[in-house]
Amino acid sequence: MRCSEGKEWMSLHLDDLLSQDRVLRLEEHISGCEVCSQEREVMRRLSAALGRAPMVAPSTGFTVGVALRLERRADSRRRLYSGIRVCLGSVGLWGLAGMASLLLFFALWQPLMRVALLDMGLALVNGIVSLLAALAKALRAAARALSAEPTWFFLFGYALLALGLTMLWARVVLRGWGRVSVRFRS
Repeated sequence: MRCSEGKEWMSLHLDDLLSQDRVLRLEEHISGCEVCSQEREVMRRLSAALGRAPMVAPSTGFTVGVALRLERRADSRRRLYSGIRVCLGSVGLWGLAGMASLLLFFALWQPLMRVALLDMGLALVNGIVSLLAALAKALRAAARALSAEPTWFFLFGYALLALGLTMLWARVVLRGWGRVSVRFRS
């Protein structure tokens, strides 16, 4: 038996966790090893001194403080993992968009497909442009109507209200999102 193994067994023997077979092997080693014999005596004295010492109860807020720190640590870990999931998800979506772009490029490379897709694409772009033009006319008319009367104060207040509600919504969604990710993980 090596001395390092003997020291481990001495500690187990003091706690009454060592089998009788190993106790006999330990005693045999200690009888022939002066260093381990001294180590066992030091361990016995220390164990006896600790056994005589009064038990000290933790302070009243100790348990609560430890529980709060553990909860905060778990929350920060959940936020970190949620952020990593968002990053990985966005990388996946960008990869998917890149693959779709490549497929579209190769589809347009073929002469027959290019003509068909360009015709459909031009019609789609034309529809979008006309829709945006109508929207721009409507916004221009609304801006003229609002600037004609002294309603800029109300418009500014409405914009601040919309900004505040958007920030409140984002806060609620982000908090709820952290809880949802924990439910899926469990």
